[in-house]
Amino acid sequence: MSTLAHEFVVGQRPEISVTLASAQVAVVEGDPGTIRVEAEGDDRDLGFLDVYQAGDTVTVRARKGGRFWGRRGTEVRFAVPSGTMCTARTASGDFRVAVPLSDVEIAAASGDVYLTAFSGRARIKTASGDLTIGEASGGLQIGTASGDVRVDVVDGDAVINAASGDVAIGSATGTVTVKTASGDVAIRCFAGTDLNGASMSGDLDIGLAEGMAIDSDIQTRSGGFRNLVDKGTDAPTIEATMHLVTMSGDITLR
Repeated sequence: MSTLAHEFVVGQRPEISVTLASAQVAVVEGDPGTIRVEAEGDDRDLGFLDVYQAGDTVTVRARKGGRFWGRRGTEVRFAVPSGTMCTARTASGDFRVAVPLSDVEIAAASGDVYLTAFSGRARIKTASGDLTIGEASGGLQIGTASGDVRVDVVDGDAVINAASGDVAIGSATGTVTVKTASGDVAIRCFAGTDLNGASMSGDLDIGLAEGMAIDSDIQTRSGGFRNLVDKGTDAPTIEATMHLVTMSGDITLR
């Protein structure tokens, strides 16, 4: 195994652009004003790797001819300032980010994606890989096929479209739209202004924050409906709308 290392000086709007196949990608917090890139793999794979800077953007990509780049367990590591923007295209490799980012655009095939936090706009597409986000405090758009989606905190607007994957949200204070086919949807605590949930055969399980006044529209064709919410005695402090629809899935409010 060989190691390749580069260090770049960047300005106020740093960005990384990544286009790789099966390599494992890790992004950690580095020093302000600097982006460092390290790649570890065999000499042949590293020979197909392009690493360069244009303005405040540092690009890492496999050159033409390196179609199966990273198939031998190659790993690419970035050390970036907090608030860096990120654009990534990956195939089977995992993409793990342990530093808060700003704007994010990621397209992944079978690899898993993990983001600790972001504060800008995020657009993420996955096929069979799972997606985990710690804190989403900007606008979030997610599209996934069979992968599961987990978001611990949504503090903004979120639109999530899933096929067979499950969707789990810890807490949400913005506008949330979730659509699934067979996947289940669970929101532990919704305290936002607008919730739209739709599923074919998946279940919807929604926990409501205390003090909510809900203008709701709930429909299910062959599934069951349970309302387990305690009736509060105080005046509502949050007003929201909620539209939930399933075909055969159950709907539960807590």
